Amino acid sequence: MTYEVVMPQLGLTMEEGSVVSWKKQVGDRVTRGEVLFSVETDKTEMEVESADSGYLNSLCVKLGEKVKVGTVIALLGDQPGEVAIDGAAAVTTHTRAVNAVTSPADPPARPEHDLVDLRAGGQSAPDPASSEIAASPRARRLAKELGVDIKGVKPARGNRVVEEDIRRFFESLQT
Repeated sequence: MTYEVVMPQLGLTMEEGSVVSWKKQVGDRVTRGEVLFSVETDKTEMEVESADSGYLNSLCVKLGEKVKVGTVIALLGDQPGEVAIDGAAAVTTHTRAVNAVTSPADPPARPEHDLVDLRAGGQSAPDPASSEIAASPRARRLAKELGVDIKGVKPARGNRVVEEDIRRFFESLQT
């Protein structure tokens, strides 16, 4: 049987989100309650636990792609490689709530693209250095708007880059 993993609604006002990292690769075994992916909303980033056990057989969205709550983002199967997209009877949609845990780091957002099956090589591997940068979603958005490479920004306080740090860094480049 194939199970759909959908974009969860992690807050009362959440209408869309984007997957910023997968904790499992296609073909990996996933256990119910295990962290499967991280979601970024306009306010925060959270890790999401799997509602079921199975094999991660297909990823349906690219990293950073904004999708509406309830959109299918991955498929789990009882067997490795089992994907029954056309057979509606073989697909079960989860309506159960998923558990979320606050994540300490926000990997960089990726550009929006059409749905893609990543088993066909539709995505390159994330940059390991960039996944170590801790920054707020608002700081990432501002850095993108200003064309600032967030890896070069040093936080003024703590170890997380915030909007103020991006503005300070951008102003230093202008002089």
